[in-house]
Amino acid sequence: MAGVATGGGSTVERAVRWERSRLRHQEALGAAGILPGRARQRLRYRCLTPAGPLVRAAAALGLAGYAGWALLGYATGADMMRVAGLALLLLVLATNRASVTEAGLSSDVLGVRQVTSFGFVPLWAVQEVARGRRPAGWPRARRYGGAWPGLARVHVRYVDQHGQDRVRSAWVRDPERYAETVRGGPGSRGPTRRLGR
Repeated sequence: MAGVATGGGSTVERAVRWERSRLRHQEALGAAGILPGRARQRLRYRCLTPAGPLVRAAAALGLAGYAGWALLGYATGADMMRVAGLALLLLVLATNRASVTEAGLSSDVLGVRQVTSFGFVPLWAVQEVARGRRPAGWPRARRYGGAWPGLARVHVRYVDQHGQDRVRSAWVRDPERYAETVRGGPGSRGPTRRLGR
């Protein structure tokens, strides 16, 4: 049957509900700001994580390349310090924040947080949450962040605005609390699976 999505109404109804949830989520993120104390009061969960592995590798490679250029005599020590400062600024601006509000969850990047949040999923669309490895039989996941000491991988299975089964994976601190918050509280959306890392 055309236009019908699994898990709650037609595709159009789901898309409208999804967009309303996304706007409420964006509003909550805007009100929370970046400062930790303020964000803690306004968000159900928040976790700052370092820039992803691709950004870290690009910064390191650029810095190493410029250092080689400087060793050949084409740049001064001051130039090297400026480039190191730019690499550090890139890493700070690429810091991720995994956020959960009353409306949904997302990852936003510090440097572009006023523009968009990435991987938004409304809480009403969440089907199941699993820690560690992605369970067998789940769709391939969109990944956010990367491995880092103190972070654990959490997978969220949901039905998107078009009725498709999807998975979103993120590296977060305190994965039990994150999973509980995504499910909406104790026992509200089924058990969290715990699999090996």
